Amino acid sequence: MRYILFPGRHHLVTRFQAAHLRALIDAHPGAEVVWAITSADHGGTQRNPIPGSRRLGLVEAVAAADRLPSLTFLIANRRPKPDFAHYVVEEIRTQTGGRVTMTQDNTVVACSTPAVIADYERLGFPIDPVELGTDEARPWDVVEAVIASGPSWADDEWVTTHLHPEARAHYLRYGLADAVQQIYADPLVDTDDGDITATRDYATYRAAFEDNAWRKVSEFADAVRPGRILDVGCATGQTIKLLSERPQLFESDFYGVEVARPLYEICQQRKTNGEFGDANVFFHQRNIMLTRLFEPNSLDTVITMALTHEIESYLGRDALLEFCARVHDMLRPGGVWINYDVVGPDGRDEPVLARFTTSDGAATGELRDLSSRARFDRFAQDFRRDEGDGISFAPVLEPGASTTSTASRTLLEPGASTKSTAPASRRAEPTRERSRRRVDVIGDELIRLTRGDLYEFLAKKDYVDSWHSEAHERFCFFTPDEWVALLEDSGFVATNKTRPIRNPWLIDNRFSPAARVFTESGDGLVEDPWSWTNVLLVAEKPLD
Repeated sequence: MRYILFPGRHHLVTRFQAAHLRALIDAHPGAEVVWAITSADHGGTQRNPIPGSRRLGLVEAVAAADRLPSLTFLIANRRPKPDFAHYVVEEIRTQTGGRVTMTQDNTVVACSTPAVIADYERLGFPIDPVELGTDEARPWDVVEAVIASGPSWADDEWVTTHLHPEARAHYLRYGLADAVQQIYADPLVDTDDGDITATRDYATYRAAFEDNAWRKVSEFADAVRPGRILDVGCATGQTIKLLSERPQLFESDFYGVEVARPLYEICQQRKTNGEFGDANVFFHQRNIMLTRLFEPNSLDTVITMALTHEIESYLGRDALLEFCARVHDMLRPGGVWINYDVVGPDGRDEPVLARFTTSDGAATGELRDLSSRARFDRFAQDFRRDEGDGISFAPVLEPGASTTSTASRTLLEPGASTKSTAPASRRAEPTRERSRRRVDVIGDELIRLTRGDLYEFLAKKDYVDSWHSEAHERFCFFTPDEWVALLEDSGFVATNKTRPIRNPWLIDNRFSPAARVFTESGDGLVEDPWSWTNVLLVAEKPLD
């Protein structure tokens, strides 16, 4: 045989693998090992924690140390397809301009994964099963042991016994064990492909983010302090791109930190494409809550756009408070934190009455076809269902209805408990009191709920492509004044550029068409004016 094709992700190499490859080379004099490093364009994810470039260096170090004649190739990730084996063989042939052409007659495939073996067998390649059918540890077994061992992994006897010495040295040299352990400890990454959520439509998310970025950046660009500028949760890098084009920031260094792999890869691709010009731009795929990328008092501006509500939603209030403290710590005295995010309306816990539109869609059917009224029912069922702190609401009886009928309800899944999962302070008042009230709106159902819960629905009702992702996220946990109070408690001073924002397009095109909102007074119903949709917080770390 001319080639020994050894496909795999190769996050490490075991002693057994190296010895086995040596035996295969001895059995086929003149053969070369062809290391096909798959998913090489992925890194920083639970499935592929180590970037392809680092894996390539590890493989070549092992091959050199054991004098294994080798060729190494990076193979980009593909979604699972039955022709993956053909793709690998053809990709290597293409990369070498035809010099390495592997066929059934000149190549044996060394592989222990049954599904991959089956792919190559269908093409007629002979197979060497490596660890399959033995008690030998596979590479991922060793990776999992490294994760489980924590900081003492290098002293773990089992790991040392199975990990190739050169791979161990590579892990130590580049801190790979720390990186892998950090990724698996990250509570934001809940899929093995490095996404924040498995239900987010990133194409839709990217389009919406980039369409709105120019408007948001124009509202705070003059507050950015030149120097070292960090965008946490930078998404596609659009904010950095817009700021880097401003002459007063030409000499600045821009840092983007993004936890979601699909968005981080877009940032890197845009940088490769030259979209940031000659600006000093650096991207990191990290959860900044778990990583200390920047020293205390080292940054001039920290920017967060549409991020703090995700910290609150996925990690909780304590994590949000910790994040505020971290931002304060990273900024130099005189530096600013610019936070642009969704916000709750004033009086978010006050009850309102909403009359939802029924003529803009169907009463039943697919989500995107539902009316605002029917979509609200679906939202009340799905919002924060997994977390157990969703919304409560109650239809109000029309004039003339029986006062003994039951008007209060909380939507639940079939078979679920009828006990409200909302905190006691947010549950609707007793049914008997509601059913006795008279309203001056005839012929339409009114829904009683808090103003904050209403705005949660109105702000999310059109995200049908990412419905279940949005259903996890809270927007209305703070009012603008509550945000300012939190910043001051965290050691910041809110500047005069801090202000609440009422997005007129959102009100005119999303909120108003979906609902009319009222409050109750002694004279009957009063139309409730629309409150804030966003907040711009520009907070300075004091000089003293």
